[in-house]
Amino acid sequence: MMVGPGTRFGPYETLDAIGAGGMGEVWKARDTRLDRIVAIKISKEQFSERFEREARAVAALNHPHICQLYDVGPNYLVMEFIEGAPLKGPLPIEKAVEYAGQILEALDAAHRKGITHRDLKPANILVTKQGIKLLDFGLAKQAGPLAADDATLTQALTQHGQILGTLQYMSPEQLQGKETDARSDLFAFGCVLYEMLTGKRAFGGESAASVIAAILEREPAPLTNAPPLERIVRRALAKDPDQRFQSARDLKAALTWAMEQGPPTAALKPSRRWHWIAAAALAIGALGGWAVAHFRQPPSDDRAFRLQIDPPEGGRFAFGNNIGGIALSPDGRTAAYVASGGGKTGLWLRPLDGTTSRLVPGTESAAYPFWSPDSSSVAFFTVTQLKRVDLAGGSPLVICDVINGRGGTWSSDGRILLGTLWSGLFQVPASGGTPSPLTKPEASRGETSHRWPQLLPNGRFLYFVQGEKPENTGVFVSSFVQTAERVRLLTTDTNALYAPSRDGKGYLLWLRGTTLVAQEFDPATPKLTGEPHPVSDPVAKIGINNHMNVSVSGNGLLLYSAYNTISQFTWFDRAGKPLGVVGEPGEYSMFRLSADGHRVATSGDALGRTDLWLLEVERNIASRFTSNANVNIYPVWSPDGRTIVFSSGAPRNLFRKESSGAGTEERLTRAPNAQLSNDWSRDGRWILFYEVATGTQRDLWVLPVTPEGQLVPGTTARAYLQTPFNEYWGRFSPEASPRWVAYESDETGRIEVYIRAFPEPRGKFQISTGGGQYPEWGAGGRELFYESPDNKLMAVSLKLGADSAEPSTPRELFQLPALDTGWPPYDTAPDGQRFLVRATPGQAGQPLTVIVNWPALLKKEVPAP
Repeated sequence: MMVGPGTRFGPYETLDAIGAGGMGEVWKARDTRLDRIVAIKISKEQFSERFEREARAVAALNHPHICQLYDVGPNYLVMEFIEGAPLKGPLPIEKAVEYAGQILEALDAAHRKGITHRDLKPANILVTKQGIKLLDFGLAKQAGPLAADDATLTQALTQHGQILGTLQYMSPEQLQGKETDARSDLFAFGCVLYEMLTGKRAFGGESAASVIAAILEREPAPLTNAPPLERIVRRALAKDPDQRFQSARDLKAALTWAMEQGPPTAALKPSRRWHWIAAAALAIGALGGWAVAHFRQPPSDDRAFRLQIDPPEGGRFAFGNNIGGIALSPDGRTAAYVASGGGKTGLWLRPLDGTTSRLVPGTESAAYPFWSPDSSSVAFFTVTQLKRVDLAGGSPLVICDVINGRGGTWSSDGRILLGTLWSGLFQVPASGGTPSPLTKPEASRGETSHRWPQLLPNGRFLYFVQGEKPENTGVFVSSFVQTAERVRLLTTDTNALYAPSRDGKGYLLWLRGTTLVAQEFDPATPKLTGEPHPVSDPVAKIGINNHMNVSVSGNGLLLYSAYNTISQFTWFDRAGKPLGVVGEPGEYSMFRLSADGHRVATSGDALGRTDLWLLEVERNIASRFTSNANVNIYPVWSPDGRTIVFSSGAPRNLFRKESSGAGTEERLTRAPNAQLSNDWSRDGRWILFYEVATGTQRDLWVLPVTPEGQLVPGTTARAYLQTPFNEYWGRFSPEASPRWVAYESDETGRIEVYIRAFPEPRGKFQISTGGGQYPEWGAGGRELFYESPDNKLMAVSLKLGADSAEPSTPRELFQLPALDTGWPPYDTAPDGQRFLVRATPGQAGQPLTVIVNWPALLKKEVPAP
């Protein structure tokens, strides 16, 4: 058919022609349903079932450096519309490596899902203001190996320039008709990198036949302008796939490490050193734990290099609220981290001179691990306790009860200092006992908690102070002798770490934006000297906890995560089939759907702050709802959608604001304890929240309000359910006047879902079996959903009487594709037939990074940005 402006392909209306290629035409178009601009690629032929099946797999990819495929029609593809220009060389080496890293990140994300590009070349790589975007991922016309009698290959061998643009980036195995895999993409990447650096193609020729002969038989000309990358490019372009890098991640690590060793403009003598460095970088993947063991005492010739630690097979590293964390042992021999694997999330231990890790039994939902000074034991928090486990074996032992622990440090004389969510620091014997107060937040300065302590030499300790005002929030040093006399080191929004160096110097490490920086620090003074210098970027943090994902040993090793928990709101039906996405990927925590299902209120981390954002489901538009210095979290909608109540301030209390954005935040409660909003009754009369209190832990409370969210005159909040156990994540039943509250409790020693009557908590009916959390009601109150301990969405049918409830046997709906971050991963659509999930499929497999001899990176004397 003839295509012109205004031609319709389903709901897509063409606007302007963009270009044409071998597959067909490409047009700028408008999605009439969502009123957004897209690109539509129209094929000359109908798609085969295999192509359509593969295209739908590619559509599941969601990565900032991959062009998003939105829809697949019978003969057209609908993609993200991108403004940019095709990649061209030559580029400065730093820019080439920057783009190369982004390309490799995209390849790694796709390869981990079993998807290869199959046609990687500069024409399929756009340079935009936001960086690189890969086009046509996995949609190359040639979907399998080229057979010996393939007409395309025959034509290529006998004609000039017919398909040279593709041929010059094909791997030897593609041209030889052999099976291909992700390593073929890495060969094509090697060609692209060579072209970025030189402006010339790695394999040239006057005809297709001569190009193919060059790929199969010859090596490209040396990279005289980029000696540190010469061997890396050559390995990427190895004829034998087994001799290449085996993953995009390994290739990126080699590039990063080689670039960190010094300036790329080395003369002849330094050039030989660069060749040695690049060769060493290539060996990192093969050396594995041996390299760490060999350099446990860091080398004296100012070399540093990186290794990566993969999560357990099929699992992910966990970072979130009351879960997750990493810790290097003081002797640098072992890494402890919280991760999922084998259907369980717990504390794992990995010797750095080995390649295997083990899950420590009894450490489910562990958080914020830290080591004994002799590296023989690991302590960790649960929601309500501090525990320890010995490397030699045995079950975890309880040290003390503590609610919402926030970091610990273990002294050589057998004491543990620990922080909590809403108090000062405590100390407790490592053998067990009752915590005693060590520091007290200064209420006159608006301080709310002290957390993330670390012991220093000379009887001092480091800790983070959270306050209501940014100027009173930061890192301080105090002493055991005079805890009230303290010194402010930094005004910052995350913790800092002290690290000694082999040269006798000490350093303080902290985050400046996403860059981990280090500055000389004398703990005896205690003062910072000199200028901060960059160590690595990006480095992740959990903003709501004021905690960077970094750990250091006492002998020059540094462990960190470069990846935040990036998630994508995704609709799923009851069978677990994805139905579409809402908004852009981001760092989201708590979220709630409005009663009509048209908007989402979510907490999101951006620019070092945790604010509330509103997402319009149909138009895919996001707008910032709060913008202040506080952490803003736990949003709930009024039944009419006109008001949002949320938790903010320090300690967190309840506030309200009109959802239109008009006006300012209005305080609803003023309490010394943290109050976290959970739900708003359908009649508009009650706000349900939980409060964290000493002695009774988490308790459910209700606040009487008007439909506009104003406190009813003459009333105050009252406790709804207050016991010695934790009761939280409450939800009103959806009747016009609520008769029930669903919640979770740990009264049996395991978190389960229950319901009780409302407004008085009569009766108690257990809904979940074998554990459950995050309850949500279905339409009409006839069904209740929850998440099982193995991250499955469960459903229970309910027969509710006046004072009775008869739940059915729980049934599994589908596996939730969401990393456990300590917040509910889903919400239910008004009809109970769809679920909005904070999906984190792209987080699978992201590694941790170890820098061996990290202080060597400071000797370049490049000041931090």
